[in-house]
Amino acid sequence: MAIPKYDEMYADFLRVLADNRIHSLSDIQDAIAKKRHLTGDELAERAPNKPGTVFSNRVAWTKAYLMKAELICSAKRGYCRITTDGQKLLSKRLKKIDNTVLSRYKGFTEYLNSEKVQDENVELRCESPQSDVQPLIDEAPDELITKAVDTLNKSLADELLQEIMEQTPAFFEWLVPYLLGKMGYGVSERDLSKISHQSRDGGIDGVIRQDKLGFSKIYIQAKRWDPQVVVGRPELQKFYGALPSGTAHGLFITTARFSDDAKKYAENRGNIVLVDGIRLVNLMIEHNVGVSVETQYVIKKIDSDFFKGE
Repeated sequence: MAIPKYDEMYADFLRVLADNRIHSLSDIQDAIAKKRHLTGDELAERAPNKPGTVFSNRVAWTKAYLMKAELICSAKRGYCRITTDGQKLLSKRLKKIDNTVLSRYKGFTEYLNSEKVQDENVELRCESPQSDVQPLIDEAPDELITKAVDTLNKSLADELLQEIMEQTPAFFEWLVPYLLGKMGYGVSERDLSKISHQSRDGGIDGVIRQDKLGFSKIYIQAKRWDPQVVVGRPELQKFYGALPSGTAHGLFITTARFSDDAKKYAENRGNIVLVDGIRLVNLMIEHNVGVSVETQYVIKKIDSDFFKGE
């Protein structure tokens, strides 16, 4: 039996979780493999330039998209459980659960919209993303590669944010100045231990320098709050009021989100920069903090100078 595509395993994945218990991803993989009667060779098959197996990679994407549709949720790293919506979907006993079914759920469609996959060709690929026969497309190959990288990075960003939330507050206190140091700001070993989850001076959690030579201070407020929390204008007003002057630079960095009113307030002040959870993890990816390179693809082109006559 051929290795199932990721969108062919939605129902299998949900049925394993139908008992409302927390299951590890490895146990879910084993259950699906057993149900599908996959052979040892099929389970061991590896994709080119990938460290994991084809099957485990596809199951991981099955999990990712079910989570986007909020049919399952993460209990802790490597573990998940079914949601009320997931149970309701299973109770309908549909003949098939695929991307068309998942598109009924807001979280899944919002994710697709964020990927800008509203054109007809991409929708066709979405229904059968791993088909051996690829549909005709209008986009150039390099544009498709860029989209694929964006999709992978969005999934990685979700995993990073979840991982941060599973760490201790002390880890987040260390992470913020460490990331800023990687970005080129002036952060000493002493600065790495300064940020505290309890502000001691009315709203300032730490201070870094604008560059490694020590010019210009930047005052930080770092909060590891639930990603669903919306930080409003009052919190920024408190932070602004704690700055030593109206022109001092401030950085409010959090795992939560900012309201539109809060964003407008910071924009009007002109000296406060906001970093929410999504921007935080994207900065981590950009500066290789908490991530490692899995695979690299080199794209080559003709070297015109090589073929020029002397």
